[in-house]
Amino acid sequence: MTHDAAAQPTRSLASIADMPLSFLGFALWRAWVSLSYANPVCPMPVNTAAGHLSYDIVLAACAVTVALLSSRLAPLASKRWVYPSIALLLGFSATANAAAVIWPAAAAPLVAPATLAGGAGSALLILLWCEIYSCLGAARVALYYALTIIGGVLLTFLLQGFREEYLYGVLIALPALSAALAHRSYRCHIPAEDRPAASGRRLIPWKFFLILALFELVASYSSAAISAEHPSLIGSHSTWTTLVGGVLLFVWVWRFSSRLPLSTLYRAPAMLICCGLLIVPLFGIGGSVAGSFCTALGVMLFNALVLLFLCDIAKRFGVSALLLFGIEEALLLVSWVGRGAAEALDGQGLFGALGPAVGSVAAVAVIAIVTLLVLNKREIDERWGLAFLGKRAAEDDEHGRIAHRCAEVAARGRLTPREGEVLELLAQGKSLSGVASELIIAEGTAKAHTRHIYEKLGINTRQELLDLLMAES
Repeated sequence: MTHDAAAQPTRSLASIADMPLSFLGFALWRAWVSLSYANPVCPMPVNTAAGHLSYDIVLAACAVTVALLSSRLAPLASKRWVYPSIALLLGFSATANAAAVIWPAAAAPLVAPATLAGGAGSALLILLWCEIYSCLGAARVALYYALTIIGGVLLTFLLQGFREEYLYGVLIALPALSAALAHRSYRCHIPAEDRPAASGRRLIPWKFFLILALFELVASYSSAAISAEHPSLIGSHSTWTTLVGGVLLFVWVWRFSSRLPLSTLYRAPAMLICCGLLIVPLFGIGGSVAGSFCTALGVMLFNALVLLFLCDIAKRFGVSALLLFGIEEALLLVSWVGRGAAEALDGQGLFGALGPAVGSVAAVAVIAIVTLLVLNKREIDERWGLAFLGKRAAEDDEHGRIAHRCAEVAARGRLTPREGEVLELLAQGKSLSGVASELIIAEGTAKAHTRHIYEKLGINTRQELLDLLMAES
């Protein structure tokens, strides 16, 4: 075994017990929206009458409103009114559907208020959790999000077997429980120095949001084009592909992120969608199931990267997560354009039988443009520093200079990627326990990495390390 290989962190699944499980409360909302809108298994007369589009419009409008008011609302997690508001809004939406089942005549008057309550409550809960996640290190965000995906799918599968009266009761309780866990996560597990502060900074990655809009367009087109044939594979919340994607993301973060940083995954979603839409069908590999699986997996992975990227920007550059994720949620409406395109190119409308082929080629062309011309590595590395590392900081502050000096010292000392991460955290003044917590490794592993760093750089103490970094300026 080489020296570098020996330095790789080893993680035991038993250490999951050290993770605050309250952070997985986001899974409860994912189950709620799956059972209420995405793939309901019991009658939802009010939601059906309003339509999914109406819900998305309200959600997007509320998200934009919060984004515009982010300088006043942030941090949202510190506002006491937000938690009972979420519970009341989403609880009312579920109660309205239950009431309409018992008294069908009550459905019509409840459509508008229940839709407004459902969309507004969902927007607040999503932005609340995203703000809390943006306080964490990237490794924890990725790990918790992966477990949230897995937990949301498994919980949805479990609840689908409940009798209707019990399921409605669960749908009323889930949002309140999710909000309560968000409150506990923020109050008990986010250190005061890592909590977001009110900020009027408007550093917005518009190019990234353009990429996101184009990708959402292609993803919604591809999902709509194949969901009728394979409904159990397609969907952003609770499908078998989502479960597999969550497991793969978890395994990647848990075992391989030290050797292959998360930022290396940024092209994978585009490649998977291209395979699903063009390459797999063209060569007949695995039939339509394989193509559907690749497409859905690419969409799920891209959603995970969006969360990581925006949380990283919010943490390092001091931009309000409410602003960034409010804009991101508003782009949800772009998906309806993709669904409309899928209907127009279904083989019976535009271009006749050639419609699906034309749509697939156009979608792959858009993905190619996004990947090759817009989402280039130089833009990511130099403009936004997509390394998923570091504390909240402006581009030109002392933290930024320290990060630059650490990169130079790491390159000269031939440190491994994980050792480079440890080096930067040590330079920020983190203790060994702080390094271990940030990177989700054992304290003994952090100590071993520190020893290897000292050996490679020819130093013996933390002060010598700081002196070396200062000499690089």
